Amino acid sequence: MKISKYITGLFMIVTLFAVSCNVNTQNAFSKEPATLQPYTEKIGNYTFPIPSNFSRKDDLSMLYENKDVIRAYLVYVGKASTQKLVNFFEKYMRKNGWTKELFISGKDTVISYSRNRQLIVFKIQQTFSGTILKVLLTTK
Repeated sequence: MKISKYITGLFMIVTLFAVSCNVNTQNAFSKEPATLQPYTEKIGNYTFPIPSNFSRKDDLSMLYENKDVIRAYLVYVGKASTQKLVNFFEKYMRKNGWTKELFISGKDTVISYSRNRQLIVFKIQQTFSGTILKVLLTTK
């Protein structure tokens, strides 16, 4: 009788611990905001929106500037679904005068926009730990 009460009590403690760990894990991976808010990034004469919950990884990014010529490969990390990012860029790039040039959807999604002679290419990659957004700034 004592053993069955002990086992039942132990089972309840293990179950509660497992449930609390599961809740903490779910909270750790559910940091995607309900709506993406734009942050205006300005690099040289390029001005474009980035979701405010994304941060630039300077150690993975490269910037080339010679006189008024800018070329850049920028890496941002954050959390957002591919569809939310596509909708985000559709809305905010158009508001800033950019025209969509290319859209490729697959394992990774690629979208490019142009304005005058400027060209921006976004590559969206989903990983287990979050979303990687690679941005190429160049000219047409």
